[in-house]
Amino acid sequence: MGVNGQKRILLLAARQPEVSALLEDAGFEVDTRRRPLGGDIPDADVAVVFRGRLIGRNQAAILNSKGVRVIEVLMSEPTSPSTHDWLRLSHRIPKSDLVQIIRSVADGAE
Repeated sequence: MGVNGQKRILLLAARQPEVSALLEDAGFEVDTRRRPLGGDIPDADVAVVFRGRLIGRNQAAILNSKGVRVIEVLMSEPTSPSTHDWLRLSHRIPKSDLVQIIRSVADGAE
């Protein structure tokens, strides 16, 4: 948990300022990273990974292997199923719906 009991969200995305703003408005503490993670895994209740050219497929897997719940937003339709701690969604999801899903996953991370 973040400051004042806020849930911490790691937003790993090259460009998603609207999502970051919506998450902050929803009361989350947001750690936005615009480049792939190095060796250190930030403390987060949920990681939201927007996969694309810069953010590759291994980022979600690394975070999930370290016990972080992951929501991976793909540039195409997901080709593999979601699990209870790793959701795979299409980038076509409305941003407001994505925030609701993040809220639900974060509440389940307690």
